[in-house]
This record gives sequence, C-alpha cells and structure tokens, in this order.
Amino acid sequence: MQTFAKFPFLPPQASSGAAEIDYLLIALNAVAIFFSAGIFVALIWLAVYYRQGNKVNRANPVLHSTSIEVIWTVIPLLICLGLFAWATALFLNQRRIPANAMEIHVVGKQWMWKLQQPNGRWEMNQLHVPVGQPIRLAMTSEDVIHSFFVPAFRLKTDVIPGQFTYLWFKPTRPGTYHLFCAEFCGTEHSKMRGKVIVMERTAYQKWLNEGNQAEAAVQVGAGLFQKHGCSGCHNPGSSVRAPMLAGIFGRQVPIQIPKQGTPLSQIKAETITADNRYLYDSIVLPEKEIAAGYRAIMPTYRNRLTNEEVFQLVAYLRSMGRADAPKTNLRQDNTNTLGASDYEARVGFIPENIKGNGVGGGGRAGSNVAPANERTGP
Repeated sequence: MQTFAKFPFLPPQASSGAAEIDYLLIALNAVAIFFSAGIFVALIWLAVYYRQGNKVNRANPVLHSTSIEVIWTVIPLLICLGLFAWATALFLNQRRIPANAMEIHVVGKQWMWKLQQPNGRWEMNQLHVPVGQPIRLAMTSEDVIHSFFVPAFRLKTDVIPGQFTYLWFKPTRPGTYHLFCAEFCGTEHSKMRGKVIVMERTAYQKWLNEGNQAEAAVQVGAGLFQKHGCSGCHNPGSSVRAPMLAGIFGRQVPIQIPKQGTPLSQIKAETITADNRYLYDSIVLPEKEIAAGYRAIMPTYRNRLTNEEVFQLVAYLRSMGRADAPKTNLRQDNTNTLGASDYEARVGFIPENIKGNGVGGGGRAGSNVAPANERTGP
C-alpha cells in the first residue's frame, strides 16, 4: 500500500520496510500536531478571555493542581515510551539481515560510489538489484565518512573508513530510484549521487551476465592471497608460524589486545567472533588484535591494498573451509576449537572468560602450537 501515493512531497515506497517507516512518521507528526494545536488554541483562548478590559473573575487563581500535573506528565510519558518502543522495533528489524540476503560490496570514495555484484561485476554510481530479493550491503569508505541514502527505501547508513557498516533492504517495485551521499564529504559532495535500478528477476539475471564481468570476489581474493605473500605464513610448512585460516569465519578465536608498556605475554587472552570486522582489521590493522600465542609481526596492508582488494581478500577468507572455496593447500587450524589447556599451551595461562564456562580441556594443541620463539600473528 502506498501511504503517500497522493502526496508528491515524499518519494514512493519501494522497499519492504518503507511503509512501516512512513507509519511511524505519520504517528510522530500526528502527536506533534495534536499537542502543538492544543497549546496554541489554549494560548489564544486564554489571551482573548483574559485580555485587558474583559470582565472575568481574576480572584483566587488556582496555583496548584496535582491531577493536572499527573495528567500532563503521565500521558506524554506513555506516548513517548510507545513511540520509542515502536522506533526501536523498526531499528532492530533493519539490523536483522535475512539469511538468504544477496551480498553486494559498496565502497564510498570522493566523490563516487563503487559497487560490486556477487559475480564480481563492478558498477559506478549505479546499483542493479532484482525485485523481491533481500539485499545486504557491506560498505566501507576509502577516505572520509559518507552516508548511503536511498529515500525511496527509507534507508540511510554511514559509510566509515577503516570499518564495515551494513544495511539491508528488500526492493518491492521495479523502477529507478535516487541514491545520495547524505554526509558532507568535501567540495563535490552534492555531485556524489547515483541510481538504484530495481529490475524483474529475469531481466536482472540477463543484465548480470552481460557486459564486462570481473572474476568473483572470492576468486580474486584467492589470487591476492598468493600474490601478496599471505600464503607464505598461513600455508602449512611455511618457515614462519602463523594461524591457519581454513574455517575461521564465524568461529570463536582467541586474541590479545596490546597495551602500551605491557608485554604481550602478560596480557590476558579473550575470545571474539571472527566476523567481517575482525578479518578486515586483521589485514589493515593487524596491531589492533593479536592472535593469542603469536608474536605481533603481521605486516599491515593498509597502503598496499585498495578497499576493493581488502573486500576481495575478506570474501576469500570467509570462503575458506567451504566446499565451494577455491582449492588451496591450507590446513585446518584447531585455534577455533581450543579448550582451556589449549589456551594455556599457547599463552601460558587460562583466560578468565574460559575458566568455568564448560569449555573442555583437551591436550596441547599439537603441531599447531609453535614454540614461543616461532609464534607470529595474528
């Protein structure tokens, strides 16, 4: 249903969540108009009724009324809490990305949008998507903060250098819709705009298979992994010991966060999930989180890889261990399934968050645990 179909001051509702956002907007405006109208009507009536020269009883005015104070406090409070709960539910729904969402990579750069389709095809200031398909955008910036804004989808999310941000949408109407940068990003900010083109599924598939196609991100990432020497440390049999990466994505991994003036051996280990953010930071900010039990000698690739290449490397790392991943000679590392004694074998102690949480012991980590003078990271 097009809530504002007859009102041209708002763009059409072209995503599954647009109508819900509009309903909230209606409610917010209705509450604001209701109370504003009530206040102004009361002001005008009181000004006229108690104007100078009008004969009214001004004796013994009421200075306090508990019932009135309770009413004007409790009722607005309940309305605000209701609007807050409603808005929170919509916010959380926008953060729950469907499992079947198709991932598209987005890179913001002064002053353009670069977008990569799942099959590797890159677009510039245009995004083609199939109608009815949930879309997940994984976004980062090469320079300054940008903001990905599609009014017809009622979506806007900041795109930040050095980290991933995400949004998802499900387009519901074929057509062409405006794409803007909604964060001032430099002298040509106003020119940083593009189009989102929603197509029927058959037309989209035909478009996807036409034109100049690049290799899929996973395939390119596999080549970058070899080209930039990653395999020299992370492959089996390498002279430098480093964590093996097969199957790492989505698992719990032990890390140590360096602190100035504190030796790494004295820093307690903790576990985090190896998600997109962790993989991205491990490439461009390896000094931020060190794989527990390894020395901090991982080089940074911040100025050696473009953001597109980092995306491609992350896509490859995510694929490791899957049946559809490019064939490699990587061995599986039991870093992802360490028990308490395995942690102790690597870092010389059992992390506090491992003690008493039901994590099994198990022997030392065998061939995957290097002597202290051979460990590297992360």
